[in-house]
Amino acid sequence: MGVTARPAEMRLTERAADYLAAGPADVVALIGHICQLPNPPRVVAEHMATALFTGRTEFVREVSGQWALATSRSVRLPLIDPLATPRGTAHATDRRILPNAGLMDLTAIVTPCDAADLLGSLSWVVVDVETTGGRPWSGDRITEIAAVVVRDGEVREVFETLVNPQRSIPPMISALTNITWSMVKDAPVFRDVCERVLSAMSGNIFVAHNAGFDWRFVTAEVTRASGQRLSGRQLCTVRLARKLLPHLRSRSLDHVAAYYGVKITARHRAAGDAVATAHVLLGLLRDARERGCESWPSLQELVARRKPRPRRARPSAMPRSVDRDCGA
Repeated sequence: MGVTARPAEMRLTERAADYLAAGPADVVALIGHICQLPNPPRVVAEHMATALFTGRTEFVREVSGQWALATSRSVRLPLIDPLATPRGTAHATDRRILPNAGLMDLTAIVTPCDAADLLGSLSWVVVDVETTGGRPWSGDRITEIAAVVVRDGEVREVFETLVNPQRSIPPMISALTNITWSMVKDAPVFRDVCERVLSAMSGNIFVAHNAGFDWRFVTAEVTRASGQRLSGRQLCTVRLARKLLPHLRSRSLDHVAAYYGVKITARHRAAGDAVATAHVLLGLLRDARERGCESWPSLQELVARRKPRPRRARPSAMPRSVDRDCGA
């Protein structure tokens, strides 16, 4: 249910898990990213997904046709390659065929929610990292990390530390975060704080404002330091705010925090942003419950729900009167 650490798998599936940590993705975008193939043909991407994810229970195909990380409440049935099955022939165990999808996730059954999945019974860890850049696997490192544990509607624990990134900090990053090399040169390296970070996250749902960014950096650092890879439930407060607060001009942390009356004591510093995001999370969860979301599955359904696109009006095919001279 919450974050766990397990032996790292330095394979394509790890890149897929990192990519899907930010949310469901279309198969073309997913395969294009993990295999570094720009815009692969859909039929090729579908075949590669079949080969890559068959037997991997951590990946599921959603009813929308997108791939996503599985939740503990999902039941995954076999994937069928439609090119190996005659068109119009349904498999014996078909429950639901995905429209316009090359592969079929035969069903995505969600069992009735139990008490452990009720939002009021869940615990959360809100994480924020400051880094030297935006490439966790290509040289950039964490310079500061904070983990805020939220339980029973309250902030229960705050862990924060500067981290020696073992590389220089670009001046533009220092200007943004006010973290300089002189501040981190004597700080512990991530290996020395890894166990404490894992302890704060263990068993809690990972939360961040733009969760994909923080999750990828923490995963990269944990893998380098301990040889383990993180897995577990994640929640992005940006994506949740888009569903619950569509009237806001922006869903940046500044705007969402201001909406809930949350003061950010130190912007672009790990603890300041993480504590503010923790209080934003409590506000978002209150609003979600007011909309009938009482459990983790219903919250995930809300976040994944797509806004219907308005149809463009087609021009009339009926003849029109002449309103200008089209002659020579």
